[in-house]
Amino acid sequence: MLNFSRINRFWRVPAGDYWGQNKQRSSSAEVEDSISLRVLVLGLVVLGTVATDIASETNFSLWAVPLSIVGAIWSYYRRRNANIPVKFCIAIEMLVALGAFFGRFLGDWNDTRINLAQLLIELQVLHSYDTPRRKDLGYSIVIGLILLGVAATVSQTMGFAPVLLLFLGVALPTLVLDYRSQLGLSPLTREGLGKKNFTSANFKLLIVNFLLISGLGLGIFAVFPPFPGYKLRYFPVSAPIDVN
Repeated sequence: MLNFSRINRFWRVPAGDYWGQNKQRSSSAEVEDSISLRVLVLGLVVLGTVATDIASETNFSLWAVPLSIVGAIWSYYRRRNANIPVKFCIAIEMLVALGAFFGRFLGDWNDTRINLAQLLIELQVLHSYDTPRRKDLGYSIVIGLILLGVAATVSQTMGFAPVLLLFLGVALPTLVLDYRSQLGLSPLTREGLGKKNFTSANFKLLIVNFLLISGLGLGIFAVFPPFPGYKLRYFPVSAPIDVN
């Protein structure tokens, strides 16, 4: 008779150990340890939330900003843990937020932009409690950009302009750190250059890019004619008739 014990030991034990080691190695390699990148991403989300409040005259930032800060701190210290109960609770809360959104949507059919922004802010607050990897931080960057876009469509005054410039000033170093993290480079040092010189060169490059983008944006804003935006128009009616 054939002895299958050796075959089983060959296929089961080494392959299982190898798969487990590779899974643990890949999960630990994807963890983002950069504190500066996490702080800048949090700043983008906070600015997007504040911009939405300024444009729509709401108070989402009163509860969203503190909860996002607590979530970012929690996620950093628990970035190497599975956090299965936390993920389960986040999934349940996201379903509750989605149900609340549909309830608000059925009650207001005219303009759903604020309701969508509120849903996005709620999802981002929940998402901030589970951002161990760089791609999770990338999702937060996209959410902050979407919130800024929503605020731009709702805003009717120039009070949105300072927040836009501040968002640009935070977004540029965030993208630089995110790109360096993708390349596996240190956030401050590089081979062949000193730490101080390389940091100074990066800072000057960020200032040049900020001024260039701001100048192009202001130039386009000054040249392009104003287009009619989202406005409610009433049908023409006659003047009130005096029946006395």
